[in-house]
Amino acid sequence: MGKHKARNKGTIYWKNLGLVLLITCIPIAFIGVIIYYVGTDRIETEVNKAHQNQLNSSVQQMNDYLTNLEHSVVRLAFDRNMDETLTHLDFVQEFQTTNEIMKSLSLITGSNSLISSVCLYLPHANKIIGDDGFQSVRTEEDRNLLNSLLDKERTIYWNYSLRKINMPDSANKAIVIKLPGGQVYGTYGIAIIYLDQNKLDSMVQKLVSGEGVSFLFNENGDYLTTLPRRDEGQGQRLEDALKSRILVDEANENMFKFDWHDKNYNVTYGRINKLGGKWTFVSATPISQIVAPVTSLSKLIVWISMLGLTLGLLLSWFASNKIYDPVYRLKSLFENTWAHKSTEKDEITYIEHQWKLQLQVQEDLSSQIKQSIPVLRESFLLQFLQGNLYSHTESELIQKLRQLDWDAEHKKFAMMVAQLHGISKLEGKFSEHDAQLITFAASNIVTELCSEKFNMFHVINFQDLSLGVFLVLDETGSHSELESTLNKLAHDYIAAVNNVLRLKVTIVTSKISDSIEQMPIIMEQTRKALRFRDLHTSNQMLDMNQLTLKNTGQHHYPSEREREIVHAVSMGLEDEAVRLIRQFMLELQSSYNAELMVHQGMMKLLGAIHDAMIKQDVNLLDMYGGVHLYEQLMQLTEPEQIVDWFQYNLIRPFVKTLSIAYDANLKEMIDELLVKMEKDILLDVSLEMYADQLQISPSKLSKAFKQFNGINFIDAVVRLRIEKCKELLVTTDMKINEIADQLHYQPSYLIRMFKKNEGITPRQYREKHT
Repeated sequence: MGKHKARNKGTIYWKNLGLVLLITCIPIAFIGVIIYYVGTDRIETEVNKAHQNQLNSSVQQMNDYLTNLEHSVVRLAFDRNMDETLTHLDFVQEFQTTNEIMKSLSLITGSNSLISSVCLYLPHANKIIGDDGFQSVRTEEDRNLLNSLLDKERTIYWNYSLRKINMPDSANKAIVIKLPGGQVYGTYGIAIIYLDQNKLDSMVQKLVSGEGVSFLFNENGDYLTTLPRRDEGQGQRLEDALKSRILVDEANENMFKFDWHDKNYNVTYGRINKLGGKWTFVSATPISQIVAPVTSLSKLIVWISMLGLTLGLLLSWFASNKIYDPVYRLKSLFENTWAHKSTEKDEITYIEHQWKLQLQVQEDLSSQIKQSIPVLRESFLLQFLQGNLYSHTESELIQKLRQLDWDAEHKKFAMMVAQLHGISKLEGKFSEHDAQLITFAASNIVTELCSEKFNMFHVINFQDLSLGVFLVLDETGSHSELESTLNKLAHDYIAAVNNVLRLKVTIVTSKISDSIEQMPIIMEQTRKALRFRDLHTSNQMLDMNQLTLKNTGQHHYPSEREREIVHAVSMGLEDEAVRLIRQFMLELQSSYNAELMVHQGMMKLLGAIHDAMIKQDVNLLDMYGGVHLYEQLMQLTEPEQIVDWFQYNLIRPFVKTLSIAYDANLKEMIDELLVKMEKDILLDVSLEMYADQLQISPSKLSKAFKQFNGINFIDAVVRLRIEKCKELLVTTDMKINEIADQLHYQPSYLIRMFKKNEGITPRQYREKHT
């Protein structure tokens, strides 16, 4: 098996081996190089920084000591106890004062470790007072030395080789202060502060460690620290070479590298100006000493990198074999499944191809199942709720729904039917042709609301501004809780449709049933209940559990208004007929609240108009294109829709057909008749008289007159005579009896007609306009 596997290794094995080598070895090598160069340089920088910080700390410490020394000098120079009274002081008799002076000097000595001792020389008394007592100047040589210090012009100055009194072989670095301080002449003594050479050497030596050197020299180039002894034949010492270099390049830099006897030194120097002296400190440390930790660490990094690279090679070989094992097994599995050997050298390409085939088949099957189940369930529920599956039993229906991913066992069922109203009141936002679009939007709204409350529901779009919802309810809730849930859904839906679509809604909720088998009957009953909505209410919610038909007693059918409508339609007066139809609709609504009863009244009106049209000898089949008028009217629910339908779908085509039947010159004839009537207004005119003059029948003239003018002949004559009466009232002094006689009216009748048209009597009209 192992040999067979080795022989069948394809390109993926060698690619994996090379890739693992790249992933493991190259990063290790790269990291090692980066660590060696970058890390070493970084470490070296940090070491140099640490060395420099240590050096700066030591220099700062020395500077602090010298600053403290400077303060001690100033305090001594300007001490109030050190005045000219000391020239007359009896050191023995006035021992208390002497003791105070010695204590002050002792305090100065103890305040700074660089101070070896402090003494006070009074030439008049030929005495020296120190921190360890007082003594007389015994030799002339010592006296001359001390007096020479008084001859200096400066008040405070350094002396780098001052010997102590009674110590002829000593040479000390000291600070000389003339007393009193601040005066060059008239001094009464001097104070001398001797430095501790060993302490100074120790402080300077702290600047370096190991093989490094450090020293201090003044402005004259004299060494202030003790240098190590030089053997014979050694030549120039390092300190001298560094001092010469610094004196030459004094203003250039304070740090440089210096080669000396095949060694490279890192040199740092600085200057301190204290008490009039300019000191230069120098520190030189071998670079090899500074970077010694870096060198050892770099070697360790190289060895670790080499070890990591070797280990990476071994792990790469082992990992590539382990990675290839599952690839080989998968390839063998596909080859066994499809019963053929692969000719593809790249195993991953072969496995990917085969896997994609498997996934494609699985996705196709899954997609087909997922897509078909909702469609099948919707089709099944639609057929079921329409009553086409009446042969199925309760258990068969439950089982069928379970196959369609609905578990309806031990559930309760209910229906909710909604009808939208008020499209005509939206001022053109929607038209009657948008019914399907509006119903679709309303279905989406109820779907969204139901999805928040129910797991199983089905929305039926009836495409006519109405929809139904089949709901599967949990049996865990009580009957009252389920009814409350349905009522809440109905209220939410009404609010949503009002806000989004700006339409009104009538909703009927059915009784809650324990049997799914009864739902087709319940849905039909629920849809029929929509006809019992109250036309005087905008939004309504009807509950089948509480729905009862109220008997309000006697109802009045507007028969007189019906006859007026039929007469106006027969005369071809479209506007008058529409006005009367609106009044007819209002009278029906005031007498019948339920939509069903109002709708039946409009159906009766349609029958009356239909009969009148037949009597006009017009071809209704050609005029309406074979449309079933009663069926169209049955589909309408809104009062405005019904009125508009009567006007545009029923009356207007008839009036148009009726107008075509008249003589083409009839309109011109009626216009001329109006002019003649205005001229003959004071004559006793009649419709028959004008019909004889125009050689037309009185009935045809009456119909044409009302069709073109909107009023009948008698009303037109009355209007003209009322206008003439108004003219005579304003322009003449004729009495109302005389005016009535000229207009061929009885005075009482004229007054009644005048008040009916103008709202006031003729006398009031004359008083108002004269």
